[in-house]
Amino acid sequence: MTHEIAFLTCHQKEAVVAPILEKQGFAIRVETSFDTDALGTFTGETPRTLTQVQAALKKAQLATELTSCRFGLGSEGSFGPHPQVYLLPWNLEVLALWDRLEEHAVYAILGTSDTNFATEKVSSLDSALAFAEKSGFPSHALILGTPADSFFSKGIGSSAEFQERVQAALKVSPSVWLETDMRAHMNPSRMRSIQHTTEKLSALLHSYCPQCHLPGYGLTEMIKGAPCEICDTPTRIPRAEKWNCLKCDFTELHPLNELAPAKNCDKCNP
Repeated sequence: MTHEIAFLTCHQKEAVVAPILEKQGFAIRVETSFDTDALGTFTGETPRTLTQVQAALKKAQLATELTSCRFGLGSEGSFGPHPQVYLLPWNLEVLALWDRLEEHAVYAILGTSDTNFATEKVSSLDSALAFAEKSGFPSHALILGTPADSFFSKGIGSSAEFQERVQAALKVSPSVWLETDMRAHMNPSRMRSIQHTTEKLSALLHSYCPQCHLPGYGLTEMIKGAPCEICDTPTRIPRAEKWNCLKCDFTELHPLNELAPAKNCDKCNP
């Protein structure tokens, strides 16, 4: 039996999402009547008022309302520094599938440093071209300026256009802001991250809660504290995985490490 999923997107994400979910028996119905930029933009023209997870769920719920489909899908990405290695860029992707009948959401979340996300202020064409080269341009589009600039432009994807726009901008400003365009249809690296997130969602749709039998049952937390093999002091090494159902809150702990190596103990190896 095929189930139709309404996917609220204006950035062609269905290209990587649909082939994966079709194998699960879902048919993707793209819904573009709602401008998803109304919920916020990367460049700040429209401020984001929802958290990333809330925004993904909102899109999924809107998809069901606009189409009367039982299932809706929403996607939301964010970019910034790596949570541990500050100098590395970080892409966090969220896919939310909403079951309107059960009032149940399944979330797939993926964090990755496989992104070209970057920003830079430049004061010469040579500096702009250097930024473009390290950003994967022209296969990955660029953004020139900020929404407050008269020369603000998104989705620049040709070398001739980029050089022309940068030179024109530098005539009216001593320096200009450049950033990678992180919208999915302008960024193959982002699209690849969405594909991997969909693969996680696909696995979750095959994982059913032992109690309420709805899909999406999976790992929600790593429980730290595996004891040191020498002194028995709790360490940062995980001792268990926490699996949780977001619908009925059924929870299981899956043991991982009974003991942790002494090299990971703050007491034995300070």
